[in-house]
Amino acid sequence: MNLLALRYFVEVAKNLNFTEASKKLHVSQPGISQQIHMLEEQLGIKLLHRTTRKVELTEEGKYLFEKVVHSFEQIEHTISNIMDATKAPGVLKIATIPTAASLFLPKVMKALHEQFPSIEFSILETNSAMVTQLIKNKEFHIGFIRTVGGRPSTNQDGIEYLELERSTIGAVVSAHHKLAARKTISLRELKEDIFLNYDSHHSAALHKLVQTACQTAGFTPKTIGSGFELMTIANIVADNLGVTLMPMDMFKLIDPNKGVVYLELEDTHLEISIAAIWEQNPYMRKHVKALIQLLMALKEDR
Repeated sequence: MNLLALRYFVEVAKNLNFTEASKKLHVSQPGISQQIHMLEEQLGIKLLHRTTRKVELTEEGKYLFEKVVHSFEQIEHTISNIMDATKAPGVLKIATIPTAASLFLPKVMKALHEQFPSIEFSILETNSAMVTQLIKNKEFHIGFIRTVGGRPSTNQDGIEYLELERSTIGAVVSAHHKLAARKTISLRELKEDIFLNYDSHHSAALHKLVQTACQTAGFTPKTIGSGFELMTIANIVADNLGVTLMPMDMFKLIDPNKGVVYLELEDTHLEISIAAIWEQNPYMRKHVKALIQLLMALKEDR
């Protein structure tokens, strides 16, 4: 079987146009016609109906195209991956939640730049759901998301995960709050307080965690609003307008002089993680592979 002729047929069948196929394959139209004619003779069937105005697939041609097109696309994708793996680093695209951007990116970006001085970074800060989708769509190389137990709540085939850090959830209150002098509290002691919650879309894991934790403690939180950024939360809590629940990794990013206090929860043990995700692929670019190795080393050091 002449695979080159089969490849030419697939391209013509995709476009139903010899001129377009010729441009994409960088082969002359007579050359394509000759190869497809040889394929038809070898198979003993007609694959194309060609007139001066249009190209149509025969029934046999439609059947053959449907059966082989995905195989050729997979082969081309594999070859492209192998070629990409040998290329010099270019732009490394990272999609991340804001907390991970502050905690992990400075260290790994510095280390990667030392390895690959010509590397450039494209960073997008967004929510975990969008990060996961961007990785699945192969639009970004590496992502950082919030997870419960190190993995997302839904199965994502074709995605690799690396839990980087797991943080305990505590209460964050104003330094002037009546419980601020305590080291630990019961979550139930905050049932009369007003809560700041996280956006149910942008920070879905944290939003659900606050709701579930309070309900488990026997109350539904009275909220003043949701969707605040970290610095806004810190300012509102510092003014004693409300309280919230927060992972320790987030609390560490708040200015220690801001006037907010982190209190451990004595009756509720909650944890949430930051994980790195990337596409399952045996062939990846050098800088992507280097970043994953840096993250694994960083995890071991923590």
